[in-house]
Amino acid sequence: MFVCAVPAFLIMYFMMYPGKWKNRKRIYGVNNRPEFKTGQSAEMIDGIVAAHNKQATVILIILLVISTGLLFVPGLNLKMMSYTILIYIGLVVFNIPFALGNSEMKKYKKVLGIVPEKVLYADLKTAGQVHALNRPAIITANVVGMLVVAVALLCDLNIIPVGSGIFRGTFLCSGLVFSMVLMNFIILPIAFMVDNYRNEVISENSDINANYNRAKKHNFSNYMILVSWIDNLMALAMLFVFLFSKAELFSLIVVGVYLLVIMGATALFAKNSIALNQKYVREEAKLVEDDDDYWLLGMFYYNPNDKRLNVEKRVGVGGTINMAHPAGKVITVILGAVIVGSILALIYVGMLGATPIQVRYENDIVICHQLRDEYKIPKSGILSLECGDLSELSAMRVAGTGMENVAKGIFTVNGENGCKLYLNPKAGRYIKIVTEKQTYYISGNTAEETDALYESLK
Repeated sequence: MFVCAVPAFLIMYFMMYPGKWKNRKRIYGVNNRPEFKTGQSAEMIDGIVAAHNKQATVILIILLVISTGLLFVPGLNLKMMSYTILIYIGLVVFNIPFALGNSEMKKYKKVLGIVPEKVLYADLKTAGQVHALNRPAIITANVVGMLVVAVALLCDLNIIPVGSGIFRGTFLCSGLVFSMVLMNFIILPIAFMVDNYRNEVISENSDINANYNRAKKHNFSNYMILVSWIDNLMALAMLFVFLFSKAELFSLIVVGVYLLVIMGATALFAKNSIALNQKYVREEAKLVEDDDDYWLLGMFYYNPNDKRLNVEKRVGVGGTINMAHPAGKVITVILGAVIVGSILALIYVGMLGATPIQVRYENDIVICHQLRDEYKIPKSGILSLECGDLSELSAMRVAGTGMENVAKGIFTVNGENGCKLYLNPKAGRYIKIVTEKQTYYISGNTAEETDALYESLK
């Protein structure tokens, strides 16, 4: 979470908040214009930029201090919850100075008497002819990724008998490997879509337009290809972790390294994008397509007159949707539902972390309860019963929850697949219940509760 948050905040800061605004293509999502760069206008915009950049700098420092401080918060559950909330809040708060700057820039345009022109600039000489995507490289990356998934699947099916084999048949290995390679299948259509974006017209010189769009698409193409190969390498690393290790720690290390490398690649892409725009914004003969009013807060595109669904972002990486497009409206609703759902999921996880598990024996039924009755084990179905110390168990989560106060779901335990756990890891003791169809490992919240339950069942 720390590796995700800190680089993301830094990258957002340098991409969104211009230092030398005269060399930037846009100022808070508003097209930079010749009228801004001289006399009183330049002084006015200097003030706008200085004020909102200062706000953003203060926010950045606060977020970095909090991100570092959360490393010392006791308890993994509280730490994870805190980082998740910080990232949600940070992404919102970080955009506030940008949105305010966008509003002030639009107001100042009106003061200068700049009226939006209903003009779409097109360079017919270069239209549809500027592409930079290395198609063989990105397709090869997808093919290699699927080969890694195929090997993981064959290992899960024991067709390739490699490694310790404790996860075979769980499909945990192939599932996690595929989740990494899945990014390539998201990247592939995005890369082709961006490569086919309408070429931007910045000059009356077609050669300048062609060079600018080719360089911009080439930078994005390199970034997409690099990320695809990083995904493949991390998927391969995850495969080796599952074949030759039992520890979740190594999986977390792989994910941590992956996030660091991805953030490094993103920072390189952002640096190249800024340098490219600074180079071409200095061209003397250039055209400005005044569509600023169609960009709400400088971030969200809403243009009923534009038939395109996808457009290039004003700030950040890749593209965004036209929210006025019929499909764009549907996508906007879906994205809103996903955001609400993720917040509800965060609340649910917080409730799990704050609610102790309960295991009780009543009416000849063992009931495992946390927020709801999750497992009900009739006494008549129990074939065998034993009790022991948790240190005797080697468990790997396949599907479920692993928190400081609760481990529940489907686990591989001591090489046995498909076991159901309902434990408080702090209890230190467990009860193993074997039925005809299922093996359960349960506990109370303390060793004493667990031993007392065992005596009742015995």
